[in-house]
Amino acid sequence: MKTNVLYYGDNLEVMHRFIDDNSIDLIYIDPPFFSSKAYEIIYGDAKEVRMFEDRWKGDVYHYVNWMEPRLALMREKLQPMGSIYVHLDWHAVHYIKIAMDKIFGYNNFQNEVIWQYSQGGKSQKRWARKHDTILFYSKTDKFYFDSSGVRIPYTPHKRSPTGSYGGVMGIDESGRRYVEKWGTGKKKLYRYYLDKGKIPEDVWKIQSIQAGAHERLGYPTQKPEPLLERIISASSAKEHVVADFFCGCGTTLAVAQLLSRKWIGCDVSPTALRLVKERLLKCGAIDIEEVGVPKSLEALKAMQHFEFQNYVVSFIQGINNPKLVGDTGIDGWTPFKRHPIQVKQSEHVGRPEIQRFESAIRAEKKDKGYVFAFSFSKPAYEEVARCKQEDKIEIELWSVLDLINADPPPSIL
Repeated sequence: MKTNVLYYGDNLEVMHRFIDDNSIDLIYIDPPFFSSKAYEIIYGDAKEVRMFEDRWKGDVYHYVNWMEPRLALMREKLQPMGSIYVHLDWHAVHYIKIAMDKIFGYNNFQNEVIWQYSQGGKSQKRWARKHDTILFYSKTDKFYFDSSGVRIPYTPHKRSPTGSYGGVMGIDESGRRYVEKWGTGKKKLYRYYLDKGKIPEDVWKIQSIQAGAHERLGYPTQKPEPLLERIISASSAKEHVVADFFCGCGTTLAVAQLLSRKWIGCDVSPTALRLVKERLLKCGAIDIEEVGVPKSLEALKAMQHFEFQNYVVSFIQGINNPKLVGDTGIDGWTPFKRHPIQVKQSEHVGRPEIQRFESAIRAEKKDKGYVFAFSFSKPAYEEVARCKQEDKIEIELWSVLDLINADPPPSIL
């Protein structure tokens, strides 16, 4: 089976078509939470603005029915010693746990990990909601788990040389500090080396992504890299295969790459996958294969309007206009000089569209702009020539197909 692949499409179809059974060592997924919201996912500079509605219109049971076949298929794709982590919030975690008990087996439930963070809203009516839940299941009762890379050093309390661990502090012949204490019934003396540390408990206090963090991409549900580092380090080894079938902005894949794991990613947003690819390249990934990403005229026409718009802008690393309506015809800007960009999901764009874009450029007090469409009419080119000569405004007309299929992509500043 191929690894280091980004798949575009519904993960149910992708798993059926491309992923071998018993082939994946670790799956982490962070599926859209059941929150009855439409999410506006806004990436910062040169990132995506995407609207998507919950695919489970109705009550929580629609959500569970949507998730169950995906979870069942993920179990089939795990190798016998594999495991899965499912990241959820309070809306549906208890429903999904019941479903996973049925799919994976009650005895293969390993942990309910609580990720505690500081950010989030506060309420005067209830306790502040400051945690997510991560369900950890294995495929069988024999699963890979190595705590050596995630242990937390013991830290003696300032007021007591043995801290809260009790026992007697000592130093061995090599200079390592330890605490010795008797087990239950004082039948065995245990020695705990402070530098070896302990396995983290199932409540993880890991800082959520701060505004100035280098990894921040502006994705509102983006998870911090240290969270994935702990999961991937403990539940996979080097060269193991790590998969994320709701890969979003690609944190799982980026961390897997940095930790020398093989990876597989899948998402329904081609814009997200393009940005994930850029992130992986910065992490040192090579020979990244993309499967199903729309590049043909038919596939591009079938995309949702805002998805198409932001997908095109991402190809020139432009800045998307966060306004989904009332944008005065400007869908984005070039990254440095901030020249206006307009994207048309149509053929034979004509003179009237160009004239309206000229007005938008003037309103921005700029002298240049770019229009991307499938094709342009002869009057459109004539209007561009007139505008440059008489109004001193330069407009470049680009074929979307030429842009997307260019290798390497053109640099438009």
